[in-house]
Amino acid sequence: MSSDSLEIHLYGRLRNLVKDSRPDEDTILRLDFIENEAFRELIRRLSLKQSDLGDCFLNGTLAKPEDIIPQGARVGLFPFNMVLLCGGQHLKGHGYTRNDVDVDYY
Repeated sequence: MSSDSLEIHLYGRLRNLVKDSRPDEDTILRLDFIENEAFRELIRRLSLKQSDLGDCFLNGTLAKPEDIIPQGARVGLFPFNMVLLCGGQHLKGHGYTRNDVDVDYY
């Protein structure tokens, strides 16, 4: 992969973003890197909405909408029906609920 591109790993129903993808193979979408692009902007670029997504990752770390995507990043996108077990509270901060805007990233 070139450092001028993003590697986006798609899971569940988001695999449909790649024509002829198969559930028994990795589904990877490669896009041009845009300097200073925030995660929320990447989602818009893919014509997705916040409500389409579950918990997503940027270089193995839970992604927040305002996170700037670094060059050569690996992005993991999961659909709304695929979230961390226990709601990911250990990553998002104990005591918060999915309705808390500061924690419910999508």
